[in-house]
Parts: sequence; structure tokens; C-alpha cells
Amino acid sequence: MFSFYFELMKIGKLKMFLGLNGLIAIGLFLYFSVWIFSRKVTGNVVRPYEPNTMTVSYEVDGKFYKEEYMRNGWDYQKTKIPIRYFILNPSISRVNTFMGIFAEPLAWWLVFLLASAMLLLTNNAVFSKGTVFILQKKFPWISMEEFFPIPWYEEESYVDRPPPQKKKEIKKLGSK
Repeated sequence: MFSFYFELMKIGKLKMFLGLNGLIAIGLFLYFSVWIFSRKVTGNVVRPYEPNTMTVSYEVDGKFYKEEYMRNGWDYQKTKIPIRYFILNPSISRVNTFMGIFAEPLAWWLVFLLASAMLLLTNNAVFSKGTVFILQKKFPWISMEEFFPIPWYEEESYVDRPPPQKKKEIKKLGSK
């Protein structure tokens, strides 16, 4: 039943905005839950110290790992840094702070959220007022239909108001 429903599904700009950002929010929730439930370890900052990055060595189950992270305000005198590592692959790790785990994905989502809001929630030249997105199983998976509403046409007052009259004389550019 779902495959038939998905065969040709038409959605408007608002549903497209909510759907795209909802998928990203679900993905970010899964990403953050992986790091929230990962294990913690304390890593040692390895010399040489660099201005923007720090190399941290940490031990998991008797095996040493070395990763490079952004400094993100860590003081140069600090030699112990809290690390979270991925349970299935300890070589994948993040600094256990908001900046280390959450900041970058949330910043990229904010950029996408703003761009998609400007494109999908406003009437603009890219997606006009009547744009409908078509989701389908075959290529192209997403296509769109759009129509450009006539400025003088409105559903209620079409009968009451005649269309604007065309000018009989068209002035050429630069003539007075």
C-alpha cells in the first residue's frame, strides 16, 4: 500500500519544508543519541601545542588512539581533556563538550533551515506561490510543477473585475 501511495505524491511548499527539516531533525537526533550514549574517557593532550588544534591521545581497552580536534577555547595549560568515543569503533571520537559534539551539526542545520525557509516559505522567483513538488519512485525522484498566478485573477472577484486594459501605444526605451 505504501509503494502505491509513494508512486506519485504531490506536496506543497510548506509540507516540503517541514518534511526536509523533519528528516534532518530525526537524523540529528539519532546522531546525538549515539554520542550521548557513547563511553567517556580522559585523554592527554600531546605536544607540540598548536594555536587552533590539539592532538589528544586516549586509551580504550588497552589500545591507544590519537586524534586531532579543534581547540575551541581549551586553555593551553590543560593536559587532560574529556573524550567520548564511539562504542563500536573507538577510533571515532569527539571532545565531550557542547562545541565538540553538538555545535557543528546544529550550525549546518541552521544554515539549511534559514535557506529552506527563505526559499519554501516565501513567495520568490525560485519557487512561485503555486509550486507543487512531486515525489516518485522513478528518476527524477523529486520534480516540481509550478504555475504563475495572474496578478488580477482572484477566485472571489474574477467575475466582478475585468482584466486590465492593454496600452495601445508602447513607448520604446529612451523615447519621451
